[in-house]
Formats: sequence, C-alpha cells, structure tokens
Amino acid sequence: MNDLVRFALAAFFPRVGELPGLAELDLDRKVTKLRREATWLVWFGIVLAALVFQLTPILTVRRPWPAAFLTELQLDEHAHRIASHPAYLLRQLMVLLKLNAGILWGESPEVRAFIQLPAYPPDPGTRRTEPVVAPYESPARAPVEALVTLGRREEERGRQSDQKALEEGRVV
Repeated sequence: MNDLVRFALAAFFPRVGELPGLAELDLDRKVTKLRREATWLVWFGIVLAALVFQLTPILTVRRPWPAAFLTELQLDEHAHRIASHPAYLLRQLMVLLKLNAGILWGESPEVRAFIQLPAYPPDPGTRRTEPVVAPYESPARAPVEALVTLGRREEERGRQSDQKALEEGRVV
C-alpha cells in the first residue's frame, strides 16, 4: 500500500527545474510516518484515493492502463485533469492526496530553503493543548523569482486560478 500511495503523492509534486519534487525528499520515510500517525479511516481514504488515481487514466488522458505506465508528461496531465474532473467525488479524493502531498512537500527543508524560508524546527512529538494558540506571524518578504517563473510556466500551460479566469470573463 505504501508504494501505491507514494506513487500517487509524488505525481502531484514532480521536480520542476531546480525545485525538488516530492519523490526526491525521502518520501518513503514520510509515507511510513503518515501511515503510523493517521487514523485508520484517513489512511483508508488515502489508499482509496491512490487506487482511484492509479486506475483513472482512461478518463483523463484516454490511456487504458494504470497511471504507473504513463509517460512523465501524461502523468502530469493525468494528475491535473483528475484533480479538476467534473465528478465531485473524484475531485474530493484527489484533494485528500494533494493535501497530504502538499504538507509533505512543503515541510521539507530543501523546499523551504528554495523559497527562502527557514526550515521548521524538529517536531517535538507533542500536541498543543492551550485553549488559544497564537497564530504564527511570518516576517515580510519579497517575491521569489523562481516561484514567479514557475507560476508563469503554469499559466502558459493553461493552468491559472479560477479568480483570474473570472476576471478575464472566461468560464472555468
């Protein structure tokens, strides 16, 4: 099951230029930790979503084989299309995968260093129990050129925000 989940999570965050992909960030250890810390119902949902991701290229890129056999470009297109599929249930299953993949990717010191953020301190392994937890306030910072370039590349591929499409008068 871990390999199935690992593949699906890594598909949503591939390497882009100098920005490392999730597969390069000790993903095996992170998936093992996720499985250990998740409730059985959350883990079941993640595995189900990974299985659906593996079996749905026929719906998205018109290929009658599992996602593991897609080329890199087809896999990227499959990940994008399944995450924005008209069927609500499919989109919600992919949200579960993307949410966890994003957390695992964004917490990595390599990614945080790339976008000029300090690494998170080690997890103390405890839970905060104060009635009110003060929100973290990050210092102001300028846009990172590498991320601006990445955003422009995604716009060139036709992947822009719904808000931008609405402002331009296009239906998403």
